[in-house]
Amino acid sequence: VILASSICTKTGKALVSRQFVEMPRTRIEGLLASFPKLMTPGQQHTTVETETIRYVYQPIGEEMYAVLITSRQNNIVQDMDTLHLIARTVSDICDIGDQHDVITHGIDIISAFDEIISQGLRDNVDLAKLRTIMEMESHEEKIQEIIERNKEREAKQELKRKAKMFEQQRREAARRGLDTGYGGGMGSGGSLLGGGRMSESYEPLISREPDNSRSFAAASPAPSSGASYASNVRGMKLGRKPKGADVLGAMRDEVGLAENFADNLSISEQTPLASAHGTPAVAAPAAVHSLPPVDMKGVHVQIEERIIAIVNRDGGIEQMEVKGDLSLVISDEAYASVQLGVVSNDTHNAQIKTHPKIDKKRFQTESVIALKDPSGTLPLSQPVGVLKWRIVSSNEDDIPLTINCWPSPTGSSTVDVNIEYELNNTKLELEDVLVSIPIPHGEQPTVSDVEGGYEVNRARGTLDWQIPTIDSTNTTGSLDFSIRGDDAGAFFPVAVSFVCKKPYYDIEVISASTSRDQMPIDFSQQTLLIPDEYAVI
Repeated sequence: VILASSICTKTGKALVSRQFVEMPRTRIEGLLASFPKLMTPGQQHTTVETETIRYVYQPIGEEMYAVLITSRQNNIVQDMDTLHLIARTVSDICDIGDQHDVITHGIDIISAFDEIISQGLRDNVDLAKLRTIMEMESHEEKIQEIIERNKEREAKQELKRKAKMFEQQRREAARRGLDTGYGGGMGSGGSLLGGGRMSESYEPLISREPDNSRSFAAASPAPSSGASYASNVRGMKLGRKPKGADVLGAMRDEVGLAENFADNLSISEQTPLASAHGTPAVAAPAAVHSLPPVDMKGVHVQIEERIIAIVNRDGGIEQMEVKGDLSLVISDEAYASVQLGVVSNDTHNAQIKTHPKIDKKRFQTESVIALKDPSGTLPLSQPVGVLKWRIVSSNEDDIPLTINCWPSPTGSSTVDVNIEYELNNTKLELEDVLVSIPIPHGEQPTVSDVEGGYEVNRARGTLDWQIPTIDSTNTTGSLDFSIRGDDAGAFFPVAVSFVCKKPYYDIEVISASTSRDQMPIDFSQQTLLIPDEYAVI
């Protein structure tokens, strides 16, 4: 039975001690104080004995010993193995050359003792498992952190879209000479607040009722005898500063604060970005999952896809799903009954749905997105979803970007790690690719070979591999590094983020025209593919 595990000075002063049997403090202090007197100078023994107990000890640093106090009947070989594990654990937790640092980390050291020894008997635990227990990390927690970061970016993107939407409505109202204020809504065909996401409710798609606000703005008031009286009444006046202007200003301020807040969340202690040869490299900008700027025309097409790809470290697919939306933003009333010609090549057995007000048969036979009722119109200045699709796959070849992580313990307390990427879908062009590999806390990796650049994120405990572009000319690449440790599982989950301006589902809008006279319409188009979750676990 192990009676106690202690860290003491060479004079026998106890720094940290954990007793596993009932023993008063004075007793353990007395045993440790008599321990140095039992050692024979100049001899390389690791054990000394008295009539009742045995001391198994090992120097740590220059001024301290790790000591196990056991009964004389204990298995000395097993005790030596336990002592070696304790010494390695203490050196992993604190600076073994500083007694004050040992005392400062006393609680952590005692917790480690309790994990190694239970009720005086050695538990079946090694250093790698002990590190995992002490760090209290889990794959599920890391995946949840990735999800939270994605939600953070999505909320920021949503704020920008709402602000831009309000700004477009204000400009539209100003162009028509109508002061609509904050809501813009005297029967404008649908709530802007409900149209922020292209996949929201489809109810306000068609507006047949006459637009009272537009007819009011277009009509000139007829002169009457009561004009002088009306001029004294404080009502709505054309050209008067709208009350919504202050709200719009506050919204812009809120977006600015949200951007600053999101930027502050990503502040971390980082090492300078470096290339494989040790020379400084330019840091790749963090991927911001928002639509790139584009000159929006009277008809604007938005294609947005979000991908979830969870792969286990053996290469098997845990989850693979792509959700996409095609939406329209009409800013010119003359194009409110637009129809689109599309080209698609479905190689993934996608589940496709059209809006109930869209002519589904015409889409299936002619690849034209048009309203069932030619007299119907689309609401103005807000994204309106007209088509959506979903792709689910269990085929490993359908993963657009494959990441392979190969950690190999060397047996000398270091791990050699090789990370490889391969672009399976060469039609895609991935930009601002960021591969985040967890690394042991407080350790500095030594990178020997890298495609692109890298940096160490101390706050999150990751090595961030940055590749500016992955396309058909750059389909493979690798990162090799070594780091202290011996737990191959500590380098998972590997998280991936990127931005792609081409859709996973092969679809493109090639034309736009009016539904009545088939006159062509000049239109703008945006496409974005971003990962909601993309990880190797």
